[in-house]
Amino acid sequence: MRLFDSVASIKAAIMSNVMRHFDYLVIGGGSGGIASARRAAEFGVRVGLIESSRLGGTCVNVGCVPKKVMYSCAAHAEYINDHADYGFDVKLLGFDWKKIKTSRDAYVARLNHSYQTNLEKSRVEVIGGYATFDRQGKVTVGDRSYSATHVLIATGGHPIVPHITGAEFGITSDGFFELEHLPNKTMIVGAGYIGVELAGILNALEIGRAHV
Repeated sequence: MRLFDSVASIKAAIMSNVMRHFDYLVIGGGSGGIASARRAAEFGVRVGLIESSRLGGTCVNVGCVPKKVMYSCAAHAEYINDHADYGFDVKLLGFDWKKIKTSRDAYVARLNHSYQTNLEKSRVEVIGGYATFDRQGKVTVGDRSYSATHVLIATGGHPIVPHITGAEFGITSDGFFELEHLPNKTMIVGAGYIGVELAGILNALEIGRAHV
């Protein structure tokens, strides 16, 4: 039994050092990267997808999806405030931020799992970690190297923190979805659609004014 265990261990060690080759290698597990990987797999080619974080990218994890949940939450608060105009004696007695955060995060986690399941069904190999290129054009993730006939870079973007005094005390829109408690007051720097949407949500939840 020990001999077989040793042989298996040696084989596993050898395989871990063998460079894997894909016909199509996607770097980035967001909406675009996943869609491209699954479509390529339909043609019977060997596809790999590298992602360092949760599957789904910005939209699913810190963008459209959780924002729409919070928008719906804020809309309910406004409905309650408007009920008196329609003859209903309803009062907003409190709001549990932790409750909506827990529900929202669980919903996003289910979507992450769905992406993983769909990739497995499409026979796309998911590789966890950060991808870098070496001088020979090979892709490295941790201590593993991969080669590919075609590589798609679909890494998306991220918020940029301005280099100004005090910026280290603020958070980005990504950080909004990590808040464990509602702040009493909020100053939003930037009046783009993301800033305006978050300001509207915070104001509707009556936490104090959100200044843009």
